[in-house]
Amino acid sequence: MTAPRACPCRDCCLDGAPDQIARMVHDLSGIVIGPDKGDILRARFQRRARLLGLKTLAAYFDLIAGASEERDRFISLLTTNVTGFFREAHHFDLLARQIMPGLDRIGRRINIWSAGCSSGPEPWSIAMTLQGHCAAMARRTRILACDIDAAVLHKARSGCYGADEVTGLSAAQINRHFCACGDGPLRRWRVAPPLRGMVEFRQLNLHDVWPGLPAFDVIFFRNVSIYFDPPAQRRLWQRFHDQLRPGGWLLIGHAERVPADLQHLLRPAGLTAYRRPDQNCEAVP
Repeated sequence: MTAPRACPCRDCCLDGAPDQIARMVHDLSGIVIGPDKGDILRARFQRRARLLGLKTLAAYFDLIAGASEERDRFISLLTTNVTGFFREAHHFDLLARQIMPGLDRIGRRINIWSAGCSSGPEPWSIAMTLQGHCAAMARRTRILACDIDAAVLHKARSGCYGADEVTGLSAAQINRHFCACGDGPLRRWRVAPPLRGMVEFRQLNLHDVWPGLPAFDVIFFRNVSIYFDPPAQRRLWQRFHDQLRPGGWLLIGHAERVPADLQHLLRPAGLTAYRRPDQNCEAVP
C-alpha cells in the first residue's frame, strides 16, 4: 500500500466536520464517501482515537500516515463488507455455461481474479462452480482473491463461516464443499481442502501497483468501483483491460457500468459482463 499523505487539516478535532473526514479518507485510501457516511465514520474514528489515547483526529490520521500497523485497522473501519455465497448468481451461471466451456480447448493454466473479495464467499463460490460444473478444468484453474482489508482477508483465508453465513447454500453444496466444526448453536462450516487448494489470498490496494499478477481469463470486480470517484474508476477499467487476456471477461456489480467511451476496450457481453476484444469476441447488442 502506498504511504498516504499526512492529514491536511491540522486543526481538526474529534468533532471534525463530515467533509473534512471525507477528504482525509480519500487522501489516505482513495475511497470516496458520500455526505451521509461522514457522521458514521467520524463516530468510528472517534472511538478508535480515544482507545489509542489520542486527543485529535489529526493525531489519529498522522498515525495512519506513518508506517503503522494501525493502517489495517483504519481500513477495516472504512470498509463495508456486504457479501454472500453466489451473490448475483447470474455471473456464476455464465461462468459455468459459457466462460469455462469457451476456455476448455486451451491447454494452459486458467487464471481467475476476485478483486475485492471481502471475507471470501465470492472466490469460494467461483471454486464451487468450477468443481460442480467443470471439475477437469478446475484442476488447472487458479483463483487469486485480493482485498485491501487485512481483517476480512484473515477470515477469507480461514474459510470458516457461521450457520447464518451459509444460508444461501443448498444442503448438497454444504455437504460437498464444507466440513462441520463444532456442534449445536456453535457449529461452523469450514471450506473443504479440495477448494482451499484452488484459491490464493493476497492483500492488495487496487490503486497501487499490481506486482507479479498474471494475465487473467476472468476478473470478478463486483460492487467495489462504487466506492471510488470517476477518475479512479476510469483508471481501473483501463488497468483491468490491460490485465485481461484477449477475449477475457470482466464481471461487475449490478449498479456499475463501464463508460461508453471505454467500451472499445471492454465490450458489453451480457448482463454486467464485459470482454476484452479479440478476433473471436463479438459485442452483444
